[in-house]
Amino acid sequence: MKKLLLTMSAITLVFTGVFAQQLEVHPELGNVQVTNKTHIVSGSKHQVTSRGANDVSTWYNFLGSYKEGTLLGQSLKSYANFIWPDTTGYVVYSDGTKSKMGFHVWGSTFDPKDTNYAATGETVLTKFNPYTLDSLQFLKFYVRQLDSFDFGAGKVEVIDTAYIQYYDITGLDVKTFVYTSQIPKVTYYAAYPKEAGFSTKSLLNSTAIKTDTILLDKSWADSVDYNGANTSFFGSYVILAPGLTSKSTNTLPVTNNLMAYSITYKPMRKTNLGDTLIAYDGSTWSKKFNMFGLQYQILDQHDQLITTPYRINNTFVSNFEVRYGQSIGSVFKSYIPGTIFSSTLFQNVYWHITTSNLSNKEFGNNGITGAAVYPNPASANSSVDVAFSLNKSSDVITTITDLNGKVVKAFGAKTFGAGTHTMNLNTQELSKGMYLVILEGSAGKTTAKLSIQ
Repeated sequence: MKKLLLTMSAITLVFTGVFAQQLEVHPELGNVQVTNKTHIVSGSKHQVTSRGANDVSTWYNFLGSYKEGTLLGQSLKSYANFIWPDTTGYVVYSDGTKSKMGFHVWGSTFDPKDTNYAATGETVLTKFNPYTLDSLQFLKFYVRQLDSFDFGAGKVEVIDTAYIQYYDITGLDVKTFVYTSQIPKVTYYAAYPKEAGFSTKSLLNSTAIKTDTILLDKSWADSVDYNGANTSFFGSYVILAPGLTSKSTNTLPVTNNLMAYSITYKPMRKTNLGDTLIAYDGSTWSKKFNMFGLQYQILDQHDQLITTPYRINNTFVSNFEVRYGQSIGSVFKSYIPGTIFSSTLFQNVYWHITTSNLSNKEFGNNGITGAAVYPNPASANSSVDVAFSLNKSSDVITTITDLNGKVVKAFGAKTFGAGTHTMNLNTQELSKGMYLVILEGSAGKTTAKLSIQ
């Protein structure tokens, strides 16, 4: 279903009718451990002193909710991924392969309207609910190979820098795109910081509403156990306290209470073209550099399908294809969403939010519930009926996916009024196996399993 296959070593884009980036996954980065150390930035973690009966003040973790909701409990594989300000530094892998650093900025959006949050017991907000982003938490890997260096005036302590930027909807681009090879066409959504605000020199974005600067000394260092393809990274959590309030709206657009964050790393000692940053093949390298990385997770060949503006939770990156001002096709510039990779990139981020005087009435009136498929099991090359209930009028988009999330059939949007409805879906071209029938629209989302025999 995805349309463009790229490799980390090929900068020239060749359109093949599919729009995805091939993700290089290296075993050296796949053994991720978490230590007990936590770094708290900007004072202490947010503490709620009191709140009303209808207030919400809790942690939201999209990936945890997505695993329980969309993925029905499937687990993902964790990896470390290091960011570097340019493409001059290289990594040598255990098989001798030498690859340049291809990722330069990482970040994630947060949309509390996503119905996946209901799967883990969090309150699903509406577009009418502004909220305060109290705290943000993520796992980092700071590999410190150099504590002091002579830059020309005697040795000094090496202090590296990480910049954390925060955005509300005023600093975000909400993108829509389609895959040209997919029939019928489905519109997908993604969000990331405004392309116009991105600086190819600093990698910072001028549309951010706040920037935290973290000075990285030896107290921030994490450890590495070098062992070739079995190398282990021991990461620690960072907790920040941005204290920022989202926008809200009583009209369109529904994306107004989106927020996002991004992270950029600036090492004190920079690389020259061809310098080795780290090697896993047992070789030694003379010049040492400090590296900063983040955890991401993937499910092999799984596509995160964001087909509605009501749930735009996506990871985004600035990689070597867009970091220097280039565009991918006519859609993406400066950043690309993690959803267009051959396996969707998820950064595991925790968002602590508080919203006052929350009313669940709007969400309660917006539900799609009770999805049931029959006959089930069904025969291939026949049809099934899908019954569901709506609490209010809504457009409904229906897709059938395999258990990895790959769309195998898509049906155009239809409008239904409040009440119980039945749709007939053909199962032509479906092979034997298990599938998910997904109904989604402005009212919410519901999923049912389908067995083809």
